[in-house]
Amino acid sequence: MMLEPTMSDLLKTISNRYLLVNIAAKRARDIADAAEMAEEPLEDKPVKLALYDIIDHRIRPVLHPVEETEIESTSPEAILSALEQSEPEEQDLGLDMEAEDEEE
Repeated sequence: MMLEPTMSDLLKTISNRYLLVNIAAKRARDIADAAEMAEEPLEDKPVKLALYDIIDHRIRPVLHPVEETEIESTSPEAILSALEQSEPEEQDLGLDMEAEDEEE
């Protein structure tokens, strides 16, 4: 059981829990990968090291600005009409359907 850094201390650094978890997980993976490549054992778990990096402000989130939409009014009718006028974007699910058909 990890007592430090506390969740309240971590939330003072990054106020969004979801963002905190994502940053800690990414940093922990980076630490583990670097230690594996260098073939050096870690004294502590990668997650603990990542949380200390966050609490000590060695890493911090970089938030990208959200693009402004063309919707000037925030009324539900204006949003619905703007959505109806826009064409749906194709989603890339990371599946190669042609390759799956060839294998069968």
